[in-house]
Amino acid sequence: MNEPLVHHLVDAAPLTGVRNSQPEGIGRVVALGDLVCWNNLGRNVVFADAWLRPLAVFGTTLFPDDDEASQYDLDVHAILDLPESELVVVLNHFGTVRGFRRRDLLGATDGRLVAPSAVWSFVADVERTVALAGRLIGTAPRADGAIGLVVSELLDAVPSGADIPTTLGASAFGEITALGAVPSDDESLIAVGSDGRVALMQLAGARVLPVRWETPIAFRAATIACHGGALWVAGPEGGDIDDYDWERLGGGGFAALDPTDGGIIASGALPEDIAWGTGGVAVAPFGPWLATVSRKGCLYLVDPRTGASHRAEGPVAGASMGIAHLAIAGNRALCGFNRGGYRLHSFAERAAAVEGP
Repeated sequence: MNEPLVHHLVDAAPLTGVRNSQPEGIGRVVALGDLVCWNNLGRNVVFADAWLRPLAVFGTTLFPDDDEASQYDLDVHAILDLPESELVVVLNHFGTVRGFRRRDLLGATDGRLVAPSAVWSFVADVERTVALAGRLIGTAPRADGAIGLVVSELLDAVPSGADIPTTLGASAFGEITALGAVPSDDESLIAVGSDGRVALMQLAGARVLPVRWETPIAFRAATIACHGGALWVAGPEGGDIDDYDWERLGGGGFAALDPTDGGIIASGALPEDIAWGTGGVAVAPFGPWLATVSRKGCLYLVDPRTGASHRAEGPVAGASMGIAHLAIAGNRALCGFNRGGYRLHSFAERAAAVEGP
């Protein structure tokens, strides 16, 4: 970046939706091409355009008379593109999967309320999920130690209202704390990470094949992303600190791997106060940089060639805002925090802040 980044607050559209005693914060934030989506925890899911203008809002619950259940119903663990079905799917803590027609979301205006076109039941308590070749692939439930992967049947083959059949695989790998789909022209590939290692696996239908390669890393993998032909992995320091004890998590590192053989292209350390935590994304590739955010909302840019980092903006708060949910939408870094109120932060170069993505 040639100039300091500009910070501003995006209207997170939290007023429409459910009311319960959930602490105000933002859950998952994702960029799905021409859609940007986020979860106001316990309240709603917002589908916005590339300029962050809300197009549609899902803001109802299956549990209108149950305060706790309605919180979990709108505690979103994944928002995913399913191009094979032309759906955007939203997975919650209970394992409820709601599918929204992409064309309906893009055709909506002014943040109107929308209803899903399909609802299924997947596996509950899944922290990391990706969509690949028409299937959902998730880490096994945290209640079971997140051992291995859960692979769904093709969603197109499952009628709305049904339980999604699943297959358990990769149990021999042990606990999985990070998961990413790896682009390939002719194979369904997934990268998985844990404390001190990353591996590449292939799917054959719903079956997970043996590890193709495995590479040691110097941290606990929390996020995996493909960018610029490399596999980017980042996470906090390893050890016995549980992800739910997020205020004790910090530091850690990153590594860029060659997806063909797992060779390390670049690696380095991260600043200390990174906002790691269960299900969060605190690091993401941002052009030639890695963007990472602290608990008080300092945005750091890390040069992966040298490992050097500099603070590009912030802090935006005087105290910890909890777990970061960071996504890159065009030339903006967007971030919400699970204890930072219904506030979505945008960091962009000055021209982008004025003109939009």
